[in-house]
Amino acid sequence: MTRYALQRLLSWLMIQVVLTAPLKDSLTTRDILAEESLVVTDTYFPLSRIPPTRDDLQTSRFQGQTEDGLQVRQTGPGTAPLRAIPKQTQYLMSVGIGGRNWSMIPDSGSADTWLMSSTFQCLDRSHNQQDQIACNFGPSFTGNFSGGRIADEHMNISYGGGDSLNGDMGYEDITVAGITIPKQQMSLVTSASIRGNGIFSGILGLGMRGLTTSYTGSNPANDSPATAKEYAPLVETMSKKIAPLFSVAMSRDDNRSFISFGGVPPNVTTGEFATTPIRQMSMNGGPKHYIYYGIMPDNMKVSNTEANQTWPRPVGMLVDTGTTLNYFPADVAQAINDLFVPPAVYGGEGTFAVRCDAVPPRVEIGIGGKAIPINPSNLILPETKQSTPDGDYCISGVAANAGLSILGDAFLEELLVVFDVSDKKQMKFAQRTDKTAQ
Repeated sequence: MTRYALQRLLSWLMIQVVLTAPLKDSLTTRDILAEESLVVTDTYFPLSRIPPTRDDLQTSRFQGQTEDGLQVRQTGPGTAPLRAIPKQTQYLMSVGIGGRNWSMIPDSGSADTWLMSSTFQCLDRSHNQQDQIACNFGPSFTGNFSGGRIADEHMNISYGGGDSLNGDMGYEDITVAGITIPKQQMSLVTSASIRGNGIFSGILGLGMRGLTTSYTGSNPANDSPATAKEYAPLVETMSKKIAPLFSVAMSRDDNRSFISFGGVPPNVTTGEFATTPIRQMSMNGGPKHYIYYGIMPDNMKVSNTEANQTWPRPVGMLVDTGTTLNYFPADVAQAINDLFVPPAVYGGEGTFAVRCDAVPPRVEIGIGGKAIPINPSNLILPETKQSTPDGDYCISGVAANAGLSILGDAFLEELLVVFDVSDKKQMKFAQRTDKTAQ
């Protein structure tokens, strides 16, 4: 989860494809919002993207890509980890906690909000202690919870690749986009084996209650599903003050990237929305309940000028603002990457490398009876460019995953996406018409 932006590729400007669906003549954007019972709200905040460092680019697939714990899906003890994604662009926002503002990642793929404690132990993957500077996080939280620490309870998050976070649980007032949530349960991290980027200080968890990772006791080694203790995350407590939903409008243009709470941000216009239920899921064989923002697409289509394929009723997919790439089953990911011109090549770690000036295929996800295309500019990530004797290569926006399929930022960019956590438990997707991505 975290980083990046180098330079726009001039050749990419020559292959723009307008994806925005036309509005019906009888509808204005405000009519569409009214039909969807959505309102424009001033409780929004701009999102910024983090550019990659030279060290990040040196961990590309051409040199044996390393995993970054923050770019791996959260699983919790006893569950199968999902694959890592390459170090790439992540979105940050400012969050008020403990009397100051912090740069944090808004993450719909996790429910715990956490900051690094100033006294945290930095560990390597073998859990040997290192200097804090090796973990490379932004500023850390000094002091204790203003609302008190929760006795005999702790956070324990495991990430694919063997990385983990442990922390104390307590209460702090949290201010997000001008909304203050008093005594929100969160964590101050006491040990971490993951690595930051020197900028962000924590995660703003936007997931639902079933995804929280709090456990009773004081020894993380004893944690199990039997000792898990769910609590009300931010999206649940915030709904006591505003409408129970949030929305994201991501773009490679920082001036057009927003997150909004209780409605949709201003200055974002769209076509019509596709609506689909959030699916309940089972974790560790237990009963189904709301965990991830999981949806069941109608179908999935990919095509170029010479070929096309359709997958009816594909597997369920998670919608995750904290993951950069889109992850699909290996055969689907291979088929999509084969339709780049020239084709992408598998590079290990589930990712594919493609010529930075390649022509991407058209990829559509059927949601709620509508075809939602992935913007072509999202299918080749110029921020990851590596020069080789064979030319410049970039990471493809579509990767292979043996576990759950994920719709990450490479899908979400140039859409307005609504996460409705009310009793409706549904998601809405609409293509943006305010400007076509370059």
